[in-house]
Amino acid sequence: MSILARLKISQRIFVVGVASLLGLLLVTGLAMMELKLSLQHSFETRTKQTLDVAYSQLERFHAEEAAGRMTRAQAQKAAAAAVNSLRFGKLGYFFMFDNDMTMVAHPVKSELVGTNVRDKTDAVGKMHYREMREKAAGPDGGGFVRYQYQMPNGEGIKEKLSYARGFAPWGWVIATGVLNDEIEAALWHDAGNLAKMVLFVILLIGGVIWMIGRSITLPLRSLTERMRSLAGGNVTDAIPGIERKDELGDMAGALQVFREQAVAKEEAQAAKAKGDAEQQMIVALVSDKLERLSDGDLTSKIDEDVPGSYAALKRNFNTAIANLSELIGALADASHGIETGATEIAAASDDLARRTESNAASLEQTSAALSQMNDRLKSSAQSADRTVDCTQSAIAMVDTGRSTAEQATGAMDRVGESARGIDDVIEGLDKIAFQTRVLAMNAAVEAGRAGEAGRGFAVVADLVSALAMRAEEEAHRAREQLTATQSDIGIAVDAVRSVDTALANITGSVQQVHEFVESMATDNRAQVVTIGEIASAMNTMDQSTQQNAAMVEQTSAAARNLAGEVRTLTRQSSRFTVEQREGSARRIPAMAAPSERGAKTAASPKAATRTEAVKPKPAMPPRNVQPVAAAAMSAAGGAEDDWASF
Repeated sequence: MSILARLKISQRIFVVGVASLLGLLLVTGLAMMELKLSLQHSFETRTKQTLDVAYSQLERFHAEEAAGRMTRAQAQKAAAAAVNSLRFGKLGYFFMFDNDMTMVAHPVKSELVGTNVRDKTDAVGKMHYREMREKAAGPDGGGFVRYQYQMPNGEGIKEKLSYARGFAPWGWVIATGVLNDEIEAALWHDAGNLAKMVLFVILLIGGVIWMIGRSITLPLRSLTERMRSLAGGNVTDAIPGIERKDELGDMAGALQVFREQAVAKEEAQAAKAKGDAEQQMIVALVSDKLERLSDGDLTSKIDEDVPGSYAALKRNFNTAIANLSELIGALADASHGIETGATEIAAASDDLARRTESNAASLEQTSAALSQMNDRLKSSAQSADRTVDCTQSAIAMVDTGRSTAEQATGAMDRVGESARGIDDVIEGLDKIAFQTRVLAMNAAVEAGRAGEAGRGFAVVADLVSALAMRAEEEAHRAREQLTATQSDIGIAVDAVRSVDTALANITGSVQQVHEFVESMATDNRAQVVTIGEIASAMNTMDQSTQQNAAMVEQTSAAARNLAGEVRTLTRQSSRFTVEQREGSARRIPAMAAPSERGAKTAASPKAATRTEAVKPKPAMPPRNVQPVAAAAMSAAGGAEDDWASF
């Protein structure tokens, strides 16, 4: 910071520009390095992808071999020919050798085909074929190898990057490569474009820095010259640049404030001299009036003329004196009435204490009566609850009877259905008997025709006919009996249904009784709660009444103490001189000595003893009643001794 403090703003801006240019050059260098790495990675990726194309040819012919359409020799030969024919770029080609390092295909150096390249080296003696086989046999199945390549046709030595990949089914290694010249050519091409862009940015930054420096230094120079003139006392010339909205405009605004303050300072100095003289006069006048006020003269108002800036002080002082005089006069006039009122309050408090005691006894009796009423209501509520339970049981029994009646009705209906079925059976038997009798008659006729030979058969026919007639008669009797039974069953069903209807009506009536009794039980419980709350409230009122009695006793003592304090207040206010309404001054008279009864009351020790016994409970402190001092309490008296029980 100390070094920057010694530099001008223009020099600082120049330093910022130089730092920006250096940063830009550094970023450009890093970008070049990143570009080189990116191009190398791009060429490596392209080389791998190109080799994958040739590798797919090997896979294709191996598939032909696996399908049986070619022998291995035919497939390998066709694959070598296909790979030899593949080209990419200007000088790109593929070559292959097997695991024994025997060259299988090489379109550029055909003299190597069929030879072992295990001991072949590059231009600097590196055994690059061995490294290619090791990369192909590695866990990744391939890898890159850098070496110095001897260009054919005497074009010299160039660095080359090759990628080798193993083809496991045939034990071959296929490889291709790219010359480093291609990578460098692409790098220099992109570097040239980047250099042009950087040069343009440098020129643009330089121009912007020059413009920004001029826009700052020129206005600063004008402001500096105006500051010097303002320091010399020139407050008339305008401040340059005050209309600007930037930091220079803020500086000009601050300088304008200094200019306005300089003008205001000259005006303030003249006004201060005048104000000091007026202030000294007012201080002397107010001091005189306050001295007279301290002597008790409440008629010492400011009647002299004062400057306009102190008119409010004069008005407020005179108003305060008038209000104070009125207040003291009102206090003096009211103190006489307060003493009389305090005595009357004490007598009224004694009478109120006796009435409060009577109220407390009545409340206690009322509380006891409410407790008995609460117990009786609880008993009634319990009886109502038992009645509700009984009606609930009755409803359940009636519901059970209705269920039984419904079951009996169902059973009789089923008996009626069975009777109708029996009637059908009897009708069938009647028909069978009729047919049997007809057949017996036909048999008798036929036996008669047969003569002596059919006599036995005729006897049997007569017996069958008689039996059929008896069957018809019995069927007729059974039908009559069944008809009577069905009639009786119908009457029984109607009777059961009538019983069910009666039970339903009984259930409704019992349900209504249940609802009425339950409503009564609910009302009894609510009354129990209400009576309990009333009893609690009565207990609280009883306690409050007793506390009120204690507070009334204390109020009586406080009223006597108040009378003594009022006499003291009157003696203190008698030294003041106040104005009457007619405008003349008068001195407040002192109050007469206390009466003989007040002196006897002060001498009585009973009040203090009884007041200690009737202190109010701390749970309900009296409102608007200040605690009475021990000395004042000892001076109170005049209450009955029977209040000591509180």
